[in-house]
Amino acid sequence: MIRSQKGFTLIELLVVIAIIAILAAILFPVFAQAKAAAKSAASLSNVKQEGLGIIMYSGDADDKIVEATNWDTGSDPLCFSSGCFSTWAYLVNPYVKNGDILQDPLGPPTVTSYNSRVVTMTSFPGYGFNYVWLTPWNGTLQQAISMTAAAKPAETIMLANRGSRSDGDGYYWGFGFDAKTDSPLLESTVEVPDCYTIPQYCADNWGKGGFSSGVKAGNTLAGDGTGGVAHRNADTTPVVWLDGHATKSKISFLASGTNWTPTTDHGSVTTTDASKYLWDTN
Repeated sequence: MIRSQKGFTLIELLVVIAIIAILAAILFPVFAQAKAAAKSAASLSNVKQEGLGIIMYSGDADDKIVEATNWDTGSDPLCFSSGCFSTWAYLVNPYVKNGDILQDPLGPPTVTSYNSRVVTMTSFPGYGFNYVWLTPWNGTLQQAISMTAAAKPAETIMLANRGSRSDGDGYYWGFGFDAKTDSPLLESTVEVPDCYTIPQYCADNWGKGGFSSGVKAGNTLAGDGTGGVAHRNADTTPVVWLDGHATKSKISFLASGTNWTPTTDHGSVTTTDASKYLWDTN
């Protein structure tokens, strides 16, 4: 007696392969979106922890917010030939005890240098400080504000995601590089929309044509055109506000009260409605 052998025909195999291919085409984008959402949530958690660290720091500093850059404190991790410095992130790190939370999960990884992960990440953090309004610089001194000085702390930006060291040229940027100028270094800060018409010093307005504090030209997701503020996930960026709460906000929302658009020249961005502006302390 001859027994029949059961198996798949070529057509059946092709049908199965086609079904698998269709499912993969449907599911892979979903997996990618889920992965991006998870990274975005982790980034929001990171910046919130940094914001709470700043609030704890101010509690030990007579209510003064941390300066964007401190010079010649006696325990600074890095030096130029003319002075040593600590960024806001280095000063706050004892309160968060984790340099790696300064690595933005959505951005490219920052390679460890200086033989220290903490020094690397606190020198080139993935989150930038609103130095223009919170520690305004008059050309000689930074003047750290009181944490209670802002009229609307829940509507004043403290930290926002910024382009990483890997997004830029790897150099330090700043107004000066020694204790005499007491100036902020820009690798740990973000710029504000409409910074050209205010009394204090700033480096880079939002809009096309600025240098975005070391972010490579044309890298808009990393902050070119938005003062270094990165917006990698569905045009949103993680933000922590002066009262300590954190949100994921559209980049257009962060420009509220100004005439900024992605195509506006940086020399033309200005405030149009001060009541909606989210960066100052008024």
